[in-house]
Amino acid sequence: MTAALGILFGAMVAFMAAAMPVFLALAVAAVAYAIVFRPAMPAQVVVQTFVQGLDNIAFTAIPYFFAVGTIMNAGGMSRRLLRLARAVVGSVRGGLSHANVAANVVFAGVSGSAVADAAAVGSIMIPAMRRDGYSAAYAAAVTAAAATIGPIIPPSIPMVIFGLFTGASVSKLFIGGIVPGLLMGVFLIATTWLIARRRNYPAGRWQGWRELWHALAESVFALLMPVLVIAGLLSGVATASEIGALACVYATAVTLLVYREIDLAGLWSAIVQSALDAARVLIIVAVSGAFVWIIASIGVGPRLADGLKELALGPMAIVALIAVGLVIAGTIVEPIILLVVIVPILVPTCIGLVLPPVGILIYMTAAQAEAAPSRVTAELVPFIAALCLLLALLVVHPPLVTWLVGLAS
Repeated sequence: MTAALGILFGAMVAFMAAAMPVFLALAVAAVAYAIVFRPAMPAQVVVQTFVQGLDNIAFTAIPYFFAVGTIMNAGGMSRRLLRLARAVVGSVRGGLSHANVAANVVFAGVSGSAVADAAAVGSIMIPAMRRDGYSAAYAAAVTAAAATIGPIIPPSIPMVIFGLFTGASVSKLFIGGIVPGLLMGVFLIATTWLIARRRNYPAGRWQGWRELWHALAESVFALLMPVLVIAGLLSGVATASEIGALACVYATAVTLLVYREIDLAGLWSAIVQSALDAARVLIIVAVSGAFVWIIASIGVGPRLADGLKELALGPMAIVALIAVGLVIAGTIVEPIILLVVIVPILVPTCIGLVLPPVGILIYMTAAQAEAAPSRVTAELVPFIAALCLLLALLVVHPPLVTWLVGLAS
């Protein structure tokens, strides 16, 4: 088994290090395994697993949720949410950093993707923070840290993939992400508040109840989106895919009939972009079918379970051990790849999005802010500490994740 895993993962890492696209690195690694270990894995099995990797109707949820986020962002939703966030907390010391986190919490209930949140919120919030005197690196760090909430609060694209690989209920995974996602927002806002006090960041001018009312009225349809998604999940009236389809209809209606900031041509462009974004994820899922087949055929799962049993650790210690390992793995491998290859618990991989050396959100927000990635990484330290503290709390007290799932069952 060691030789098999060495060839499989060694080839994958080598090709990824050579800047080969992720889906190709996965595919070529599987082909390399098939060549070396023929006839244990016939060539036709590789092709069949590529097809079977997507042979599940529930995968339709992924393009639906990508489309929802892209359509509502193109239609001006992110700008309205940011206006509301500034009206609510903009007058507090360090208000724009709080507004950044708050906007990500709400936007997470629409997009289901950390990268999408960072792109949408960062494009507006980072320039605004810089104009108000915040450093470019700090603005990028807040945006990157807050964007990790995206895959936690439902809808969540990584949760869809996790559920389909493990057989877990996607709806229950979504419900289980509500409390941790909200707690991430609380912990991050507490961090921005402490930093604002220590650095004496300015407080914005209170814009009055009139501005708050107008901002709320303007964004009410955007705010209803996560409410509708969560209500549908808690009530059990529809599956995750069905909720995604309904959310697409709602997003289209709001964009064309209420916001009216784009026409049919703009809507088509948003749909095309969402299709491209979804395809980048789904092609990885497709080629991962071979990985799943190989890992199952050589018995990695049972052997790993036996190894953990031999350690004689309690459930909490095992979860903590897995969490630490996945936080480390998340620093060098993107979450989708971890979901495909390791099928981890979700929160640790999202923390990995803001940890070097890969930390895709670091480089994305650094580019938006025109700041050095090393400076952004330094500014991220307190936010990473806050997220790790929350992770430890969730490991020690699992009911924070499970109690809402129990109520909805």
